[in-house]
Amino acid sequence: MNSTSFATLHARHVWRGTLIAALLNAALYPLDLLRGHDLDVPWWPSLGASAIGLLIALFILLVHRRRPQSVLVGSLLFALNQFAILAAAWIAGNYQLHDPTLIPFQTHKLGTLTVAILAPERWIGLLCIAAFALIPIVQFSQFDPVQRAHIDSSEPLVVFVYGVVASVLLLYRLRGLDSERELVKAQTEAADARRTARLLLAMRDLSNSPLQVIALASASIRGRSPELGDPLDRLDRAVQRLSALQQPLKIYEADLEWRPGDESLDADAVLAAAEVQARARRSGPT
Repeated sequence: MNSTSFATLHARHVWRGTLIAALLNAALYPLDLLRGHDLDVPWWPSLGASAIGLLIALFILLVHRRRPQSVLVGSLLFALNQFAILAAAWIAGNYQLHDPTLIPFQTHKLGTLTVAILAPERWIGLLCIAAFALIPIVQFSQFDPVQRAHIDSSEPLVVFVYGVVASVLLLYRLRGLDSERELVKAQTEAADARRTARLLLAMRDLSNSPLQVIALASASIRGRSPELGDPLDRLDRAVQRLSALQQPLKIYEADLEWRPGDESLDADAVLAAAEVQARARRSGPT
């Protein structure tokens, strides 16, 4: 797995989180109307936010999958989905305050935890969590005394605590993903190094026999035709240089992890497998 593959995996993670968040908005946020069915809560904020989630989901399924968009576009769509929910919650909240049985800012509490689980990137996640946690404080400060009487004065602080917890969960989750990627990258590099070492050892084994034949032939010709000493000396020096190139490979051989059955390395099979893998990498992503 190369750097391109890691970038592809990151892009899939971003767009998958955005798609799930949009589908949750489209499918579940209209249920918020049930919380104020006895009040004169307008229907269009909830349905409008749900429609935005549906449009984002359709964009991902119909457009992005045919013509992949950038990671930045996916993150911005994730933020758009969350801010549509926040706008609807701001409008509906003013009406829902008139029902003393309703617990305020439930959307914001749930939103902070949803972002912590699904946020595609650190910066966009922290931005959305901050919005969910701080907007209730701003909204509460703008209520008149009559509206504030319907709300426990500690509710904005509770939402803020939700935001702090959600931020910690988000950072912990993304840190775990980063550590996992680094571990997979290290394992991939180690596997590539072992594969390269086996390839070099296979080339060494295949070159040993021809070099030995050349050395024996040179000695035989030298015995029959001493007058050819100068060209044979150059040939022997060339063979010695080629043999000296094999000395560094002993370091790889000592560090290579040998498995049962590797005592007799099939050089031709190793080279054939390396050729197949190279063709596979050229034909498409691994």
